[in-house]
Amino acid sequence: MKKFFLFLALSSFVLCGFAGSAPEAPAPDEGQNNAPVAESPNPYVIANFENGNITSPEWWKFDSVTVTIAKNAKLTAGDKKVSKEVGKYSLNIKGKATNWYAGGCGTFVANPKIDFSKYSAIRIDVYGTGKDSGKMQVEVYDDDNGSGQLEQDKNKNYAPIADDKFSYQMPVDWKGWKRVVIPFNEFDDVNPGVGDDIWNPGVGGLLQVQVIAISSKKVGNCDFFVDNIVVVK
Repeated sequence: MKKFFLFLALSSFVLCGFAGSAPEAPAPDEGQNNAPVAESPNPYVIANFENGNITSPEWWKFDSVTVTIAKNAKLTAGDKKVSKEVGKYSLNIKGKATNWYAGGCGTFVANPKIDFSKYSAIRIDVYGTGKDSGKMQVEVYDDDNGSGQLEQDKNKNYAPIADDKFSYQMPVDWKGWKRVVIPFNEFDDVNPGVGDDIWNPGVGGLLQVQVIAISSKKVGNCDFFVDNIVVVK
C-alpha cells in the first residue's frame, strides 16, 4: 500500500512540472487567500492531527521533506483566534528544495457518506516560519468514474486514468498562524483531457488531498506547519 501511495505522489509533481527537465520559476499566484474569512458552519474535517500521529488517517510522504507531528504549545505567533483553535498538535512539513521543488505528503479522503459537492472550499490553518517558509501547493482529486478509487496508468508514471486532478499554489511568507481558505473554483485543472475537467466530486468523490512544499528560491528551505484541514460550505 505504501508503495502505491509513493507512485501516486510521484505522478503528482510530474504533472505539475516538478520532475524531469528543469522547470521555470513558479509564477506568482493570482487571488491569494491570505485575508481572514468568515467561519463556515458544519465543516468536514479531513485531518486535525489531535491523535498525535500520521497513521490514522494515514499520511504518506514523498521526496526531500520530513513530515512530523509537532506540539503546538510553542507555536503561539500569528492570529490569536487560530492559535487557540489548533489544539495540541499540527503537521510540520520541512525540507530542502532543489530546482524549487522539495516534496510533500498526502492522505486518502473518499467517504461514501459525504456529498462533497455541497462544499465550496478547503480551509487550512497554516503556521509560517517567516518570509522564506516556502510555498504551499494543495492538490485535490475528484472521482469521475464512480469507482471510489484513483485508477492510474503505471506506464505513464502512475498518472490518473479517469479522474480529475486540481492544484493551487500560494506563498507562505508570514510568521505565525493564519487561517486560509481556497475556493475549489480557484484550483487549476492540471490534467486536462482526463476525467471531465470539472470539479464535481459528488458523494464520496473527493478522493484525496496532497500538500506540496516548494521553495521561494530555486535552491532553498521549506518549513511550515498545517493543521485543521477541512472542507467548508
